[in-house]
Amino acid sequence: MAEKDFAIVCDASCDLPLSFLEKARVVPVRLADPEPGDADPFERVYRGLAEKGYGHVVSIHSAASFSPLIERARAAAKTCADAIDVRIVDSGSASAATGMLIDRAARHRYFDASLDDSVAALEALAGQVRLLVIPVSSTLQAARRRQHGRARTGLIGRAAATIRMRVTGERGLYLVSGGEITQLARNTDTVALSKRLAHAAAAVSASNGPLLHALVEDGNARSLRVIERALEEEGLRTGCLGTVCALPITEEVVGAGSVAVAIAPESAYRRDVAK
Repeated sequence: MAEKDFAIVCDASCDLPLSFLEKARVVPVRLADPEPGDADPFERVYRGLAEKGYGHVVSIHSAASFSPLIERARAAAKTCADAIDVRIVDSGSASAATGMLIDRAARHRYFDASLDDSVAALEALAGQVRLLVIPVSSTLQAARRRQHGRARTGLIGRAAATIRMRVTGERGLYLVSGGEITQLARNTDTVALSKRLAHAAAAVSASNGPLLHALVEDGNARSLRVIERALEEEGLRTGCLGTVCALPITEEVVGAGSVAVAIAPESAYRRDVAK
């Protein structure tokens, strides 16, 4: 196996379809409840890759503020340190924004970039990817959630579950970036929120140049079209990488019917690394 041929691992919080992951040779960690005595799913995957001859893994995950799975990956990486070198990369964001890092990691490996250069480039990109998301109002009311047997609080829910929102059905626009979740706006009108989303993306473009974006949809194609129209009307300089459907981990946080857009400066996303 080539020295530069590192393995790439992710979890379902990236929202990338299995067909893409298979073509890109990315190993997804499946989180079905293990049987008593079974190893942690992350540890099982890491050790399995070591048995196949890999010496290094780049394991890419969404921010802990969105999903707790990155903490499980970190714990497993320490446990497996005797068998394989696992580099954990925190996207600082979630969903398709995490997917952007996975896509770049696969490209770096394809072009034989070194492990250290690839990880450095991914961490730099993680500092610039953003997820702009409009969750559903019902999810914003949730005070606590459980995911894969762990009690957790939905941070988006905590930030927005106010009496006003419960009564009026108000929804919010949130930014997931740098490991933080920030509310940018709230409104009962999805069109108004979509325009605010497009304006926020345009502000990033004004500072960083042309963007690339990916759309995330969860059973609300109509609202997604509203966002696409808002981006066009804003005159945003951006290219679309495609649309993904929210997987259960993301849906648990933002709710069925949510919509989101992942964005990154084109200059950061397209930047190659040394071979």
